Amino acid sequence: MPSAPVDVTGDWQVAWQGRLGTEQCTLKLQSKDGVLSGTFQNLRGTSPVSGTLKGNQISLDVKFQGARPYTVRFTGIAEDGKLTGTSQATSVGTSGAYLGHGGEIVQPDHPWTAKRILTQSSKK
Repeated sequence: MPSAPVDVTGDWQVAWQGRLGTEQCTLKLQSKDGVLSGTFQNLRGTSPVSGTLKGNQISLDVKFQGARPYTVRFTGIAEDGKLTGTSQATSVGTSGAYLGHGGEIVQPDHPWTAKRILTQSSKK
């Protein structure tokens, strides 16, 4: 018998391994029929999120704005109130984002995890 769809709607505390170390962020997700939307907030501001959820497989695109806009794709698994996976810069093109030491574009996979932020209404 198929398992019930995973509910990822709500607020998540994200630990994201970036180029300069681990970054703490807040992810707010809404879900409707496997389509995800929301926001990703870090020290540089709030960025829009879009994605999909198929079973427990999650894929999120975070579109970072600024002088050198780029997108980071977070993929992984949603289970037991946690999200885990890897992230990778996409749509970097010639923006200059993620430049390596020799000027090359560096797009390694970085690990990430998230745990649900429990609020008074979600505890009921």
